[in-house]
Parts: sequence; structure tokens; C-alpha cells
Amino acid sequence: MRITTLVCGVILTGIAGSAMACELPKLVVIPPKNQIAGKEAEVRTAAGAYFTAMQAYTACIQAELAGAGGDSAPEIIRKVLVARNNAAVAEAEFMMKLFTDNVAPVGAAPLGQQQSDR
Repeated sequence: MRITTLVCGVILTGIAGSAMACELPKLVVIPPKNQIAGKEAEVRTAAGAYFTAMQAYTACIQAELAGAGGDSAPEIIRKVLVARNNAAVAEAEFMMKLFTDNVAPVGAAPLGQQQSDR
């Protein structure tokens, strides 16, 4: 019984540890609307890099979930990965709104869709 618990713990640690390989991108600094003049190109470049990195991050999280078994993954692993995905999507949506409000609308592809925690 003790060896089974130890083996299961090692397996779960390995799965959870591999999820840490997905690196959450740093937030981009988007100045207030009244301070953006002359910085538009720099902010657009930084925001573009952030949104591209965030798409890669959510894809990585979704790949980790699929690798852990998807819907049949251990419940705690599934919940953690779904929560990370959903938090990243919410963050990116907030940053997109901030960018749109302070700089200009962007015609970018949508970020990964939020997943439900079944």
C-alpha cells in the first residue's frame, strides 16, 4: 500500500511538474490613453509579442491537459490545468480591452477558448 502511494505521488508530481514547463508571459505595459502619443509602434510591438506568447502558453497548457489524459486526467491535475488556461484567457482578454481602449483596435486571431471544468 505504501509503495503504491509513493508511486502514484511520483507520477502526479511528474505530470504537475511538466505543466510548469509552460511559461506565463510577462504583462505588457500599456500606458494610459493620454500618454500613448509617440509610443504607439513600441506598444504595438510589445503587445503583439505578449499576445503571441499568451497564445503559445494556452496551447502549451491545453497540450499538457491532453497529455495528462484530457477529460480522464486525474481530477486535481485537470482542475489545475483548466484553471490556468482560463486565467490566462481572462488575462489576455483584459489586456486586449486595455490595448483597444488606450491604443487602437487590433485585428488579431482570438486566443484559445476557455475550457469548462467538467
